[in-house]
Amino acid sequence: MAERQVNYYEVLGVPRSASPSEIKNAYRQLAKERHPDHPGGSEKEFSRLQEANAVLSDPERRRRHDEALDLAHAADQLAGLDFGSLDDELSKKRREREPHADAAEGGSSLGERLRNRFRREEAPEPPGSRRGRGREPARRARWYEPHDFDPEPISWRSGALSFIGAFAAFLAVGQVGLWATGANVPPIFVQWTTALGPLMWLVYSLAGLLSAYFAYRAAGWAAVALVFVAALVVGGSGGPEGLVQYAAAGVAVLVAVILLGQRRDRAAWRNRR
Repeated sequence: MAERQVNYYEVLGVPRSASPSEIKNAYRQLAKERHPDHPGGSEKEFSRLQEANAVLSDPERRRRHDEALDLAHAADQLAGLDFGSLDDELSKKRREREPHADAAEGGSSLGERLRNRFRREEAPEPPGSRRGRGREPARRARWYEPHDFDPEPISWRSGALSFIGAFAAFLAVGQVGLWATGANVPPIFVQWTTALGPLMWLVYSLAGLLSAYFAYRAAGWAAVALVFVAALVVGGSGGPEGLVQYAAAGVAVLVAVILLGQRRDRAAWRNRR
């Protein structure tokens, strides 16, 4: 028999209509009581609380959990119906075509097979899995939807790469900006750097936007902060005027896109409720 679908609302003791703040408060209260270090606490129950909070705190994972609960309820209703006569007729015809069909089914009823099939559609996530820790993305993010990215926590390697990449990008566009002002321009670059001069604000902004985009995709918000630090370092070390301001504007654009996308997703989820 298929494992029963876990109801995370029951685990936290909240209704399905609970708001994110109600879910957070319920988790915090129960986590204090059931922490393994607390008298009467349980490691198993505490792990289940963490799992429930991780699922219900994420709009997309909560939506999938609600669908799984609805499917499980529908499967229970189907399994409770009397399929006796229909099942007998189907079994008879199946035996006529395939003598060993009933043995392969294990003798289960039609209602039981339907319930098992429904529940296999959305198996509960094992505690300790990557998805259970909220690290695996709910769906594949498209490049133009950075709010759907699920970056790994920043590490020394990803942080260093984000900073060095942004530093090199700002150093390059900063040098172009200096040439655009006529400072030590190599003869081969005189014509195009002079023409690019009025557009350097756009070049700086794009450098900030793209550096922050790739940094966020690799290591999240901490890497975005390192991009801003890289702009400050280059701009404060003899960089052209306007580099820091326009690079910061590009970073701010990406931050706004991510926050607005997350807000839109939350609003869409509430409307579906």
